Amino acid sequence: MIVGGIVYSTGVLWWLFSAGVSVSGRGIVAVVAVGYAWLGLFLTAAVPLYLFARFSLVTPPLVTLWTLGNTVYQWLYGAHLHPLSSYLTVWPLLLGVALVITLGEALLRVALDRAIGRLGLRPVF
Repeated sequence: MIVGGIVYSTGVLWWLFSAGVSVSGRGIVAVVAVGYAWLGLFLTAAVPLYLFARFSLVTPPLVTLWTLGNTVYQWLYGAHLHPLSSYLTVWPLLLGVALVITLGEALLRVALDRAIGRLGLRPVF
């Protein structure tokens, strides 16, 4: 999960910076801005991977991939003025949406496990 978060965050940051996203500011401001963006991308990938591995919840990684795919789509087709920089700044909201959807899946699977004895939350590994 940690490796997945590092790979995802580093890869997305590399793509964003190579696509023209830049940090305005110098010194500690730039370090904090890049750290905030990297931490957000790391958590956006590591938390869903943990939830998948620990509880076999499939919606967290799917929502994360959908969010990234939507950002790529908006970037390619100009559907949003600044999708790349928005992705770096609103990551708490994006992670929150993924967690709310995950909560719905978890509640449904616990209810199904109690009702029919199948589809409960179990570790993948």
